[in-house]
Amino acid sequence: MNYKQEIGVGIFFFILAALYLAGSLSISSFDPFGNSTLTSKAIPQLLGGLMAVLSIAHITGNALKLKRAQAARRTEAVMSPRFKLNRSGWLMLLSVLFICAYIFLFTRLGFILSTILFLLAEIFLLIPAGKRKRWAIFIICFSIGLSILLYMLFTKLSMFLPLGLLG
Repeated sequence: MNYKQEIGVGIFFFILAALYLAGSLSISSFDPFGNSTLTSKAIPQLLGGLMAVLSIAHITGNALKLKRAQAARRTEAVMSPRFKLNRSGWLMLLSVLFICAYIFLFTRLGFILSTILFLLAEIFLLIPAGKRKRWAIFIICFSIGLSILLYMLFTKLSMFLPLGLLG
């Protein structure tokens, strides 16, 4: 296993978490329940903090594994001067592109349509090619159902999301 790549992935997600947390600070605070800690900022900040903690744990764990592997070999691994992406690297890159597309389409298409498209693209990307055909109907129903359920949950909590084309 290439621990240096895994440490790089952890650093990437830590930076992404920091940017996400910084972006969540600009959310206007709305408290639908009165004097509670559950505001419109709470969930994004909780998710950003959780992602930061998990990425630090990922970095630390892989740094320790790398140190143990180097101590066991007593020689340093020779790094290739070229940077090559393996399958998981391409999956991560495509996932980041899907997230960027989701952010771009969120206000244009609305929450429901953009979330359905994002979930479909991400699930079909991550599921093995041989299982896509067998699970296609379930994935489509799951994406539609989850998007509508989340929209209904947020509107029930008086946190309105953009409708976009469905407006």
